[in-house]
Amino acid sequence: MIKFRKVIVVLGCFVGLIVLMTVLSQFSWFPKAVKVQSPEQLTSVAELDKAKVSPLFQSGSYHLQGEKGKIGLLSPGGYKVNTPNKYMWHIWKQGEPLQGKKFRVEAVSVETGEKRQVLLQDNALVREMNWPGTVPINGADAGFPALMRFDDAGVWRLNAFIDERAVGSITVEVK
Repeated sequence: MIKFRKVIVVLGCFVGLIVLMTVLSQFSWFPKAVKVQSPEQLTSVAELDKAKVSPLFQSGSYHLQGEKGKIGLLSPGGYKVNTPNKYMWHIWKQGEPLQGKKFRVEAVSVETGEKRQVLLQDNALVREMNWPGTVPINGADAGFPALMRFDDAGVWRLNAFIDERAVGSITVEVK
């Protein structure tokens, strides 16, 4: 009987702890867990084989392509081969100041696994760019324009990084 009471007390404490954490997580000051993936996880061959074009979702009055609440791209003209275009990046829940950081996009061909640079600065492809001044936009915590150019058609996974930390991936079809 005493063991049974101890089990009940331990289970009661456990349930109480879960309830307390659930209530506290509703407050903005309570730390949130952030899942960080390494670059190897983002571009593994097995993962690329299963890749599909990222879905559209609504944020504010716009439809973005990507992962709702994490990362999205506004690309009204679509993705066209050999055509430099301005794309509006939207990023959510970074939880840290972004000034002074670097933004990098690594394009990976779903068909071949080949990695390419797609960011443009001064008409040249670059590996990364300084974090631009950003503001909350269309419901995202940070939004900023970036010029990109795709040199080949196909399905491309765009792995986005702030410094060397992966923030998400968007898979697009370039025509």
